[in-house]
Amino acid sequence: MLDSAQKKTIGYAVIFLAGIVSVPAVQANRLETFLLDKSRNRIEFTTENEVEPRGQIITNPTRVVIDLPGATYTGPTVRRDVGSVVQSLRVGRLDPLTTRLVIEFAPDFNADLLDQQPLKMEAKSPSRWSIQFPTAIATAIQNTVNSFFIMPTAGEITSPFGWRIHPITGLKTLHKGIDIGAPMGAPILAAADGVVNDVGWDDGGYGNFVELRHPDGTLTLYGHANRILVTKGQEVKQGQIIGEVGSTGRSTGPHLHFEVQVNKIAVDPNPYLRSDFVIVNLASR
Repeated sequence: MLDSAQKKTIGYAVIFLAGIVSVPAVQANRLETFLLDKSRNRIEFTTENEVEPRGQIITNPTRVVIDLPGATYTGPTVRRDVGSVVQSLRVGRLDPLTTRLVIEFAPDFNADLLDQQPLKMEAKSPSRWSIQFPTAIATAIQNTVNSFFIMPTAGEITSPFGWRIHPITGLKTLHKGIDIGAPMGAPILAAADGVVNDVGWDDGGYGNFVELRHPDGTLTLYGHANRILVTKGQEVKQGQIIGEVGSTGRSTGPHLHFEVQVNKIAVDPNPYLRSDFVIVNLASR
């Protein structure tokens, strides 16, 4: 037989355990995709579960910052280069329970144009949001959409232009172009109309390459090709397939090295490229 004190203790234990069982589980949440749509002047992002984002425009330097409370992010900061006005997208974290998205603008962007222009945030669904750029930002972006190069293959930029530690030699060297990750055999497209200026094998690291000369004298180079489908002196049209993505030369895997030269000096290709979308895809990470 249980005395009244023992019965009361058991009763409290049952109530306590019932309370534990009845507490709803907190759904883990994380960012899946982060997209800049330059043609529609907006940002879109999706998360695994419902989120209530907080957005703000910060000046000096100018950037749009979006915080996603409850969406955890434990990886390294991810950065995607964009172009001349919108320079990059970044994904990182504000704190262990808040993912932070940042859209960075050029240092000379006139932030005074943004006075009293709030971000327009719209929920497409509880886990999918669209944020419209203020008019000043949208106008600045559209005024710079005058580049005539198209992306030479479909894929994400895996290594930007600039100084880096070479993945094979381990030395600090100038990366004279951008690397675009793409599957073996994916088509390589002529970025613009031109003539095949040079073609063949490069012992310096590019492997199989094609070099095009465009009407204004600009050169574009396409390296590490698996196959070359054009010959020297051949005229090509924008979007024409000139080769296939490969991993020849100094390469750690299938990708396209794309280079732009002005007056025979390598420059950052990003301001010359016409691309309506820049995507950070974290769904598979």
